[in-house]
Amino acid sequence: MTFTPQHEGVMTMSTSKSQFLKKEKIINPRPERVIHPLFQKTEFFDPFDLPQVRYELLRSARSEELSIAEACRQFGFSREYFYQLDRAFMERGFVSILGSPIGRRPIIALNQEIVNFIIQRRIQNSNLSGENLRQEVHKNYKVQCSRRSVERIVEKFALGKKGL
Repeated sequence: MTFTPQHEGVMTMSTSKSQFLKKEKIINPRPERVIHPLFQKTEFFDPFDLPQVRYELLRSARSEELSIAEACRQFGFSREYFYQLDRAFMERGFVSILGSPIGRRPIIALNQEIVNFIIQRRIQNSNLSGENLRQEVHKNYKVQCSRRSVERIVEKFALGKKGL
């Protein structure tokens, strides 16, 4: 049994499934936001199971007659999140729904060579913005990173202020 209504509006989940979802970092942190009727009618649909909620969000918006905005409202996600998830699903398939726990990636996603490059370029030209540095990293190393990741590196080494 996935979850059982204790009393109106309160849900619990089996301990083993809860532990598994937490360990794998794929537990939905906001199950109370999932108000789609399927998740209210049957135990098969589990609002704590993030991959299941993600899949049903995409399916509802693509195969039911729900607008994307309404599907997002019923599943507790933003439209921006929907479009990112939809794009990942179209590019990589079902595996994109299983992975990517919520939260930011660690700063050390960039190897030391790239960090050194960012530091060198910032020392050479203190007027380079985080976005300019991000573009240079992509051009020179073919690595995608966020502007904010570059800014964190600059901040960490005291080479400038936030917001570059």
